[in-house]
Amino acid sequence: MEENKEDNVSTKNRFTTLMLCWFLGFLGVHRLYIGKLGSGFLMAYGTICSLLVLMINVPMGLMCLITMAAFVVNDFVFIAFGQLKDCYGKYICSDKLN
Repeated sequence: MEENKEDNVSTKNRFTTLMLCWFLGFLGVHRLYIGKLGSGFLMAYGTICSLLVLMINVPMGLMCLITMAAFVVNDFVFIAFGQLKDCYGKYICSDKLN
């Protein structure tokens, strides 16, 4: 049987997730919002560690921050095209307000 599209759509708002990614993406707040706690805290930890490394060794710190930026840009693109999934495996592609 074919799955109903409504069954595979998250209750989280795509626009909210997109804005959280845009403004607080380096801290992983958008991932915390969609329920992916592990990767959200890991992004925050990676950013804090990158900033600490930046104080000690500028080239290495910049390399770490660029890596974190790549994760944020990747998430932003996935959210924009409705391909990011929440912690339940449902796509965040709805802009409906509940």
